[in-house]
Amino acid sequence: MNTQRGAPFSYADIRPYAVAESLDELRGPVHGVVTLPHELAWSGRRSFDLDDSYDLGALYKIVLEEGSQEHLRALLNGEVLRRHWGEFLPARRVRALWEEQFPELRRVAA
Repeated sequence: MNTQRGAPFSYADIRPYAVAESLDELRGPVHGVVTLPHELAWSGRRSFDLDDSYDLGALYKIVLEEGSQEHLRALLNGEVLRRHWGEFLPARRVRALWEEQFPELRRVAA
């Protein structure tokens, strides 16, 4: 581990993450069961019930941390993201990137 000031702490700190250009472009489902593609959920559970708060948070965490722009648009919903942002627990870097792009999310999480 590199302990120099300003050096990345972990791969998560330097990894490129996808961030939507607009929350309005996120038009994914809001109810029902969603099955994630293998490239997002390659080592375990793939189906999540969006009407269950635990499953909703788990799906959003996976997509926020692992998804491409296409995954974000197809699987996330901007209104759900606005409403539940404070409940989702993505990696620190992911949270920071999204809140930098969408300051209204920072206010929701506060």
